[in-house]
Amino acid sequence: MRCLTHVLTTILLAGGCLLSPQPDPPGANVVASAAADYDEVAVVGGAGAVPPGAPVDVARADDGDASEGFAGASGSFVVVVTARPGDVLLVRYREWTDGGWVTSAPRRVIVDVYDPVPPPMTYEDTRTSPYVPGDADLAGAGFLCGVYVDPPVAGLARVWALEGCVQPDVRVIAANTDTGNVVEALHAGGPFELSIPASIGDVLYLFAVRNAAPDQSSGVVRVVVPAP
Repeated sequence: MRCLTHVLTTILLAGGCLLSPQPDPPGANVVASAAADYDEVAVVGGAGAVPPGAPVDVARADDGDASEGFAGASGSFVVVVTARPGDVLLVRYREWTDGGWVTSAPRRVIVDVYDPVPPPMTYEDTRTSPYVPGDADLAGAGFLCGVYVDPPVAGLARVWALEGCVQPDVRVIAANTDTGNVVEALHAGGPFELSIPASIGDVLYLFAVRNAAPDQSSGVVRVVVPAP
């Protein structure tokens, strides 16, 4: 009996060694934009949020349907999901380990809004954002006028806004939905600009996050990188 117990223990231990542990959840630098009237929310992770190239999926906690994407070379990602303010999102990634895919523990992100935006409006100039938040921005952050993007130079597209369009002390996050690249800047005031790796035709999502409350975000501004 003692020998049988020893054999079973050995088998169980060996089996335990073969089982891959569940990866940690995505990093803490995962945020979601506020939901616009048409329900699109951009969920982004900064550099190192997940392993480079990892498949990433985002789903509402009350709905099993997930939106999927892939991390860029730096481990940043952007996934656009249908959600509304107050929804709880579960963000996971997958790793290939021991011949199979292993899903990480989830990171919970709440869609919270401090700066509602109006329905989309159409512009002839593709460099102008399809819609902008309104001017009744009393919470101390957000975009107060148009946001623009210039044609790429040396692989970088310049995103910019005039003085007064971006209020100080907010984090502005730009995400390239075609490559997974995510860049952010803490705006000190005055004119705003940042550069993000991009090519002609790439779709960028831009939104602001309250620096003191990273779960509160503005709606997204969608811009397309133009040709020269």
